Amino acid sequence: MADGTLAIDEPNDVDKRIDAEKLTVGTTEVHRERVQVAGTGATDLAPVSGTHGLAVQPKLNYFSELALGNISNRKSVNKFGAAPDGMQTTATDVWDRADATPTQQVWLAPTAARIHTIQSSSANDVVNGTGVATVIVYYLPDWDTAETSETVAGDLNSGIAMNNAAVIIHRMKVTAQSTTTNVGGNEGTITATAAVDGTVTAAILPGNGQTEMAVYGVPSIQTALMWEWRGQIDKASGGAASINFVLRVNEDPTVQTVAFLRKDDMSVQSTGTSSASHRLPIPHAFPGPTIIKVSGISSKADVDAEAGFDLEIVTN
Repeated sequence: MADGTLAIDEPNDVDKRIDAEKLTVGTTEVHRERVQVAGTGATDLAPVSGTHGLAVQPKLNYFSELALGNISNRKSVNKFGAAPDGMQTTATDVWDRADATPTQQVWLAPTAARIHTIQSSSANDVVNGTGVATVIVYYLPDWDTAETSETVAGDLNSGIAMNNAAVIIHRMKVTAQSTTTNVGGNEGTITATAAVDGTVTAAILPGNGQTEMAVYGVPSIQTALMWEWRGQIDKASGGAASINFVLRVNEDPTVQTVAFLRKDDMSVQSTGTSSASHRLPIPHAFPGPTIIKVSGISSKADVDAEAGFDLEIVTN
């Protein structure tokens, strides 16, 4: 098509012209007006390429943008926990210290905001050792403040007290140093022990590099939307076994920290369906202050299991 113009008849002025294209339809020459796609602003003009046509912004995936931190006042949390050969025939929380001993079946929060000592059982988790010398602790300083973190560094084998008190520690991870040779970083078990109470509230098992605890605390200024939770049992369980996983919530840890309401449950078995998940098109809404955790009861002792959940944290 050739370029052309259309005149606008203005009796009292010089005619203005509209940009147009000329083409022949049958035997008749006609003009087609060129149109530009515009928004409300003076410069809101959509670019058009002769090769690719009109440029259209692709529709972004909401959960991808949430994970990237591109949605204001909201963040994603993916919690996962493991009970290494630790699910028992009585209630057991899915976290690092639920093991075959069992060391500590039920996770406990400190009775109040406490300073925690971060300590490793290995003499190699020190500066210039073959393990690690740095741990990042993610915690709530109180039940009205959003999650924050503190970096603890130095001789972890001797133990280092945090500078700040915490009402809950729901994640820790190590940072490798240049001399680290262990594939997961830490060579010893790293624990967070509350002053006064003596409660171990978080632990990193040797070679894991971070906690595996299906436990999460939400402060009063936020609400947790749960989109999915899940549980699984190892197939190699030394014989047939089953686990009934339970989603539990403490609806006000400012009053007490040991009572958790039963919100949902699912069952798995080593000889059949060994994993299960509940996806929630309408998510569970858990306003803070609250603690969310997954626990379970096994049909036999010392069964290996994992569980976790996906949250969208909304700042009120």
